[in-house]
Amino acid sequence: MDKVKVLVVEDNQRWQDTFARKFGQDFQLLQATTIEQGEELFLANPDIGIVVMDACVPGDDPNTMNLVKKIRETFVGKMIASSSVKDYREILMAAGCSHQCPKNDLFEKFPELANA
Repeated sequence: MDKVKVLVVEDNQRWQDTFARKFGQDFQLLQATTIEQGEELFLANPDIGIVVMDACVPGDDPNTMNLVKKIRETFVGKMIASSSVKDYREILMAAGCSHQCPKNDLFEKFPELANA
């Protein structure tokens, strides 16, 4: 059985490395560290099953809402708003994410969210 493709849009390399270490065996990870790279990977991989979206890529102000909206135009799968800031997760939910999870809890809760 093929692994589910997961697009992770996250500018922090430590979080990307942790995601790869914890879930690289179970999922096929597509890792983007910029909004542009996230859009490119999404367009090049129509079989993505799950998107994990940070709110601030890069920086400290939410800036991925337009990418969420663009992906949602064609993507009906799970899109997880992953931010340490509750207000930022809610902004991403309003833009089109279907689930939210604090970044610190993501690695514990991801398998449950992925299979929900």
